[in-house]
Amino acid sequence: MKPDLILIHAPSVYDFRKKSIMFGPMSDLVPSTPIFEMYPIGFLTIANYLLKRGVHARIINLAYRMYQQPDLDVEKFIKNLKCSAFGIDLHWLPHCQGSTEVAKIIKKCHPDIPVIFGGFSASYFYKELAEFPEVDYIIRGDSTEEPLYNLIKTIKSGSLENLTDIPNLVWKKDGKAVYNPLKSISTDLEEIDFDYSIMFKEALWYKDIRSLIPFCDWFKYPITTIPVVRGCTKNCSNCGGSKYAFEIFAERTKSAFRSPQRLVDEIKNIGRFINSPVFLLGDLNSNGKQYVEEFFECAKQLDKNLQIFFEFFDPPDRWFFDEAAKIFSNVCYEISPDSHDEKIRKIMGKAYTNEELLESIEYALSKGALRFDLYFMTGLPYQTRESILDTVKFSRYAYERLNWDKRFMTFISPMAPFLDPGSRAFENPEKFGYKLLCKTLKEHIEAITMPSWKYILNYESNYISKDELVYSTYEAALGLNRLKGKAGSISSRVMAENEERTLKAVEIMKQIDEIMELEDKGIRDKKLLKLKDKTYSYSLSTVCEKKELEFPFSNKSFRWFEIFKNSIGVK
Repeated sequence: MKPDLILIHAPSVYDFRKKSIMFGPMSDLVPSTPIFEMYPIGFLTIANYLLKRGVHARIINLAYRMYQQPDLDVEKFIKNLKCSAFGIDLHWLPHCQGSTEVAKIIKKCHPDIPVIFGGFSASYFYKELAEFPEVDYIIRGDSTEEPLYNLIKTIKSGSLENLTDIPNLVWKKDGKAVYNPLKSISTDLEEIDFDYSIMFKEALWYKDIRSLIPFCDWFKYPITTIPVVRGCTKNCSNCGGSKYAFEIFAERTKSAFRSPQRLVDEIKNIGRFINSPVFLLGDLNSNGKQYVEEFFECAKQLDKNLQIFFEFFDPPDRWFFDEAAKIFSNVCYEISPDSHDEKIRKIMGKAYTNEELLESIEYALSKGALRFDLYFMTGLPYQTRESILDTVKFSRYAYERLNWDKRFMTFISPMAPFLDPGSRAFENPEKFGYKLLCKTLKEHIEAITMPSWKYILNYESNYISKDELVYSTYEAALGLNRLKGKAGSISSRVMAENEERTLKAVEIMKQIDEIMELEDKGIRDKKLLKLKDKTYSYSLSTVCEKKELEFPFSNKSFRWFEIFKNSIGVK
């Protein structure tokens, strides 16, 4: 089967297999590796939306293929692909180099096939991105399904006269970019499907399962994600997915929440094919108590043993945990206070107190939560080295208050590699105590290939040096690792292995700093290349083991008979 559209997800850095880059702990708190091989969930909504309308879209996770097949000839692989158009995501900015390099290869192999870009970062930098000769089209905003459908129809028709009628589209006329108005902004998400079964259908159609795997080890830990909302009601200063940022790149002024019944239907549909944890992306509470109550009422239809993970933007009231405990027996929670310092947290856009935070965690655990994760960050506005290290003191106090409950887990990672474009901090860096080092897309493309995350950062803080930021991040991570070991949240073996990796990472960072002081670039490059295996190895599960992020229970499995029946169209 020849697809109409091939959606390609590139690694963060295309030539990661050749370059020596110490990515550090940038990806430690997400399922993917440092090349960020996890493709955006929007690939699934696009593929489902198009398929319902008779257009076939094939997903190819090129980043994963390159990671799993070190000898994969990418040019040969791309040259053998057949389609009417290629789509590339430039969603989060760390993919700026990889996505544009893959676009160049596509144009080299298929000069007559159009290349379409989309995603948050593509939408933010659309004017600059349109200047790249390998980019034919950009679809702006967060509601790309309908414009993309109309674009593919137009491309397949062979007549491009109707391009002016497609909202959100950036295209070229006589070599000059044309910017159509951004009018496709979804308010009703009823036609948006997060149906994971399309992955298995595509595997059968194209006889290629590897290209569909969302991230490394997904078959061992097949967590599924269902977004609650498009847009956001919050204005966290560092977030490229905040209300402020959505207004800039997507012209979205109001969040669009999915109906509670639709969320439940999709959770049930996932359960038909995969017995896996379900992560609800976005805080249900952001749409008010009535919305949450309706969700819990609908959720009574679900299997009580379903593994479900809720995230919070603010500590919820007790009734939330009461209701969740009635409906789910395997429930976990997470929240990101960013800093233990309430003043810094308020600057970030979060106004709750430490007492409110800890009381909420305490109550959730008393109601049977299997886990409660707490995420901190370094590199925050006005944050000093002392403040970062005090994160460990606060976490110790939290553990003591919770009687060293092993279900409580704390994590820390740097705000890296970039301040998000469109965030309040990116748009007004001085207000938040930053100096922005990279402003353009091309500057970020150059930065992401630097030898370590210290040099990749697109910002400097007036309150902490880069050296202090780097080494206090590792030091705080060591402290949290020991607390988790003491509580029994991780085994003594895992604690020791984490500490060994972190200390080794610090040693390698210092070696890179010494090499970077050499004046001869040729000698620098040779010495950096000798560190290549180490830089990658100690960028993976540096400050915590990846398994610490996983649900601590359940038999995770695939219902292959149901998957096969669905894939061949048998009801």
